[in-house]
Amino acid sequence: MDMQQRRTAFSKRFNSALQKGGKAGLSDGEIVKLLARQGVAVTSQSVSNWRNAKHMPKLEQIEGVARMLGVDAGELAFGKPRAAEPMAVYHARNDDQAMLEGMALLGDDAREVLRQLIVVLGTRGPRPGRRKAARRV
Repeated sequence: MDMQQRRTAFSKRFNSALQKGGKAGLSDGEIVKLLARQGVAVTSQSVSNWRNAKHMPKLEQIEGVARMLGVDAGELAFGKPRAAEPMAVYHARNDDQAMLEGMALLGDDAREVLRQLIVVLGTRGPRPGRRKAARRV
């Protein structure tokens, strides 16, 4: 999925949540005021860009936008998980989780470069913070 497809998909989810929450008739300026109550500082131009698939909110804004809309932040940002895809159980540190979420927003080419970089870095010996297994004698 390229960036324009991601922006379009987000815009559909955003507009749908506005509709379901009875906020579709609000002006961009009125939505800005509601977002400010959630700690999200944006301009009315930003809201217009979200509605019209020109831009997406920054990752750090998604939670506040979702609270204002009364929806799940993950579903707003990335859509509903597909039933056929098993959810992997992975407990990540907060900074690792933020990295994974940021990676999801990258374009296809950038994600592939990042995957290749991870492979290269992973083949360069022991990782910091990991102990070697004890040798049995």
